[in-house]
Amino acid sequence: MSEQYHRLFLRWEVVRGWIPAIIFAAICVSLELLFFYNALNTGFVDKTVSIPIGSWTLPISIALFLSLGNALVVVTLWMNVFENTAYVKAGPDKQVRRILYPLRMIRTAALVLAPFTIILFAPYIVEANWFVNAVASIQAFKPTTESFYNWAFNVSQIDGATRFIISQMIAALGALIIAGLQLWRVKGTKNLVRAFQRRK
Repeated sequence: MSEQYHRLFLRWEVVRGWIPAIIFAAICVSLELLFFYNALNTGFVDKTVSIPIGSWTLPISIALFLSLGNALVVVTLWMNVFENTAYVKAGPDKQVRRILYPLRMIRTAALVLAPFTIILFAPYIVEANWFVNAVASIQAFKPTTESFYNWAFNVSQIDGATRFIISQMIAALGALIIAGLQLWRVKGTKNLVRAFQRRK
């Protein structure tokens, strides 16, 4: 980064790094557990695999393993995006940068987690009665109410396991795209600043 910028973040090993990382990881795991148990309540049948450990057998939920793996993906994306976007112009003093640090961290978390959450729960929200009734009550959607009902019904007919896997995969892909766009934007800004400096 050019000399006109300061790096807000140094490494994850310090307290200012690993405590937010643990909090964000806990949020992601809680979100995935909420999604997992919501899927179970809507008819999804979980399958377990028993792993022998000595004289004991440990049941492992395949769906839960996938959910926790997706949480790890989101945490990794957030860490990578924050590491590469935690810069601020050289003007602000240290006190201002200390204020900007958590704000930038929260902003990055929202950019990664918001689309992931929306896409993850979308197939379950569109079939919910309260959502269908809310959309049908909007005057602008009156001409397409029947089509929307049919579409929501078709979504509800998707097999529970298929819907669970599709939701997880598309949500992870959405978070990956958003993270990639953020990294691409920062990389473009870096290249622009370097080109401007070379001209000077």
